[in-house]
Amino acid sequence: MEHTGQAESLLVKKEAGVCTITLNRPHVLNALTVEMFSLLQQAIAEAADDSEVEVLILRGAGGHFCSGADLTVLTSLSEKSEADDALSVINDFITRLNQMPKPVIAVVEGVAVGAGLNLALHADFVIAATDAVLQEPFVQIGLTTDFGGTYLLPRLVGTAWAKRLALLGEKISGQTAEQIGLIYRAVEPARIEQEVEALVSMVRRLPSQAYAVTKEGLGRCQFNGLEYALAWEKQQQPSLIAHPEFQSLVRAKRKRT
Repeated sequence: MEHTGQAESLLVKKEAGVCTITLNRPHVLNALTVEMFSLLQQAIAEAADDSEVEVLILRGAGGHFCSGADLTVLTSLSEKSEADDALSVINDFITRLNQMPKPVIAVVEGVAVGAGLNLALHADFVIAATDAVLQEPFVQIGLTTDFGGTYLLPRLVGTAWAKRLALLGEKISGQTAEQIGLIYRAVEPARIEQEVEALVSMVRRLPSQAYAVTKEGLGRCQFNGLEYALAWEKQQQPSLIAHPEFQSLVRAKRKRT
């Protein structure tokens, strides 16, 4: 099953439990338009609510992930009412993406710049080509980091690297991004599809309820202190123990021993 956004700026394909959302403006390195914000909002919401979707993949067409926001977006955001509307849509789909209970994988080839990079970083796992170019150039053009970058960067790589990326706009390769902990893995370009397939297979074998609850816990507990984390775990664990997935896995393990 496949459907597209207007002018095919966004492709959505659902096949065998995997929903792939592809940014599809390769002639401008998949730069994001206001229209695409609404299409992303709809596609991400549908993937979250679709019981047949087990894994969500984000990628770009034409050998690049995303060069950031299109210049038309910057023009439209100069009008306060239009800016409020567009930014509300962005905040909605970014929040939905970040809090998606299902596994989310971003596949980064070519460039992932600005809003494009931060869109990818909301995935659970980013697989990038070793020669991909990642950059946060906002300050260089007189803007601040957006798409949740101010939230993500210090949490992923710490304050020192967050400042290098966000304040200096330093370009890094996919290989460096893995080394500093910004992404899950960097692989040679020819191995990207193989790596994606292996990761999809891995996450699909995991108990979905336990995955969703653990992912939620990592988001909730990271900066709320040990006492909060212990209380949250105490609240969640009994329901997971009673869940059919856990019971089935325990029975299977007992049969093997």
